Parts: sequence; structure tokens; C-alpha cells
Amino acid sequence: MEIKKALDHYFKELISVWDKKYGTYPKAPWDEEIDPLLYLSSPDEEEYVYWKPIEKVELDDFTKIEKELGINIHYVIKEYFNSYWFLNLQGFYGSRLVNLEPVEPGKPILRFFQTMKRYEENNGREFRYIQIGFASPEDMAIIFDNETGKILIENYETEENEFLANSLSELINNLKIEWEV
Repeated sequence: MEIKKALDHYFKELISVWDKKYGTYPKAPWDEEIDPLLYLSSPDEEEYVYWKPIEKVELDDFTKIEKELGINIHYVIKEYFNSYWFLNLQGFYGSRLVNLEPVEPGKPILRFFQTMKRYEENNGREFRYIQIGFASPEDMAIIFDNETGKILIENYETEENEFLANSLSELINNLKIEWEV
């Protein structure tokens, strides 16, 4: 439950920061293809909605996903995708802005893993790394090592991976909602 605890902490902090700064819930771009379960408002003039994370009750069956793809998925990734529904998870990790993969209602989790597997295979690699987000200012992929649980940054140009965090929970626990100078 390490990921669930990290997400609990992150979402409490996110909601607190938005409440203190703006007196609202967080905002995210509206997407008509997403189940509106998380939406707390209609889209505004800029096509943004207020939203709130919701703990998942019906969990995805990873046994079926693993069987269909012929792989074992690390328990941490299973917990990440089965803890909450949410539209946005971003924060500062050191000098980088980290954006992690949302878990959105109505979007099939199998499709996500099929895309990740196809990407790795198209690049001549076994399916070991799962892209779970992006880091700025470099605009490089954040990847999860499905064997070790470590978090890395993939450099497309050099095809090398740079260490980012020992675990997904370490990364989430240390995200800062606001830039600290």
C-alpha cells in the first residue's frame, strides 16, 4: 500500500494548495471522451473543469492484462493504476517538473499497456520499461523499470536511461505542488 499512501498524501496536498490559493478544487482540461465521474463543474470558457480524485472501488484485473500481453506487471504499477481515479498528477522533483500518467475513468487500462509494449517492441526492445510520464524542461519520458521498480528518465537521443528515483512511491512522496525557491 506504499503507492496508495503516497497518492493519499499527494492529493491531500494538491487539494490544500488549490483551496488556499484559489478557494477551489484543482482544474484540468476538459475531455469529452472521459467519463465525467471526477468532474465537479462544467467546462469554463477555456475548456477547463474542476475535478477531484476518487478512490477506486472496482479494480482492474491485471491477471487478464498480463495473460493477454504475455508479461508480468510489477505490483507497484498495479497499485498505481488501482488506487485512485485522477486527471492530473504533477509536481516539482528537484528542478524538474514531473507529469505522471493519469488514471481516468472510462479509459481501458489494457490499451495503455498494449501501447507501451508495442512501443518497446517497435524499438527492438523487450517490454521492460513502462512510460509513466514526462519530465520538463527536457521533455523526456519518465519510465518505470518493471524488473527493479526504479524510476528512470529515457533520453531518446542517446538511448540511455538516467536514474531519477529509487521507487515510484519515493517520486510521488517527494513531488512539490509548488515551485520552492
